[in-house]
Amino acid sequence: MDKQIAVIGLGVFGSEVALSLMKRNFTVLAIDEDQEVIENIKEQVTQAMILDTTQEQALLEAGIQDMDTVVVAIGTGHLENSILTTALLRQIGVKYIIARAANKLHERILRQVGAHEIVNPEREMGVKIANKIARPGFLEMFSLTDNVCVVELPVPDSFVGHTLEELNVRKRFNINVLGVQRLRREDVVAATVAPKDDAGKGAKKDVVKEAASAEAESELEDKRDERRMIMNISPANDRFQKSDILLVMGYQDDVNRLLAQK
Repeated sequence: MDKQIAVIGLGVFGSEVALSLMKRNFTVLAIDEDQEVIENIKEQVTQAMILDTTQEQALLEAGIQDMDTVVVAIGTGHLENSILTTALLRQIGVKYIIARAANKLHERILRQVGAHEIVNPEREMGVKIANKIARPGFLEMFSLTDNVCVVELPVPDSFVGHTLEELNVRKRFNINVLGVQRLRREDVVAATVAPKDDAGKGAKKDVVKEAASAEAESELEDKRDERRMIMNISPANDRFQKSDILLVMGYQDDVNRLLAQK
């Protein structure tokens, strides 16, 4: 049976959570107090309802207590409702509550009243943008400790066509390759087919090739959501492809050395 998720508060953040979960085939109940918001999203989720989540009886009648997870995504302009809703969800026995916090004080209160997990989208996005500015080659990054991080980055050109065993990545860079995001074979073929050259085009031929190559790389990046993650890479047999995205773990200085690899 699919996991049942309720999302309370359908601003930009809450709506994105609900719609993203639908794409991943979860059963999603979307909740908000605004009728217009509900009308706009009701055709895109499993069920949508107008509900005052600060009322315990309303929550019980809606069956929220039976959900596997409830995401409290109430906007930062309604902190009191966020806290009260979270407390009531815990009181009626919701299995797992993820709550959005606006600041550190709000986060502490949410934990005290029963949230199992706290997210702060503004803070997390701020860190993400700062990482992109500081390390423009990284696609995604999150820190495990002050010095150790997990990073997604494009495969270096010098890795293409080689295996982990041949490259000796762990010894050379002191990092662990956790996995590879790889496009499906038909996507790689379609995006890397070069255009036919017309005889007599001269220098224009090279320009066309370069443009086609840039377009192919852009297309591969656009297909990122269609990649499959390979976690059990064969060190001796799996050869890196140009479109691969590496998932690596290591000290930040070592990851930076890998990023500098051409």
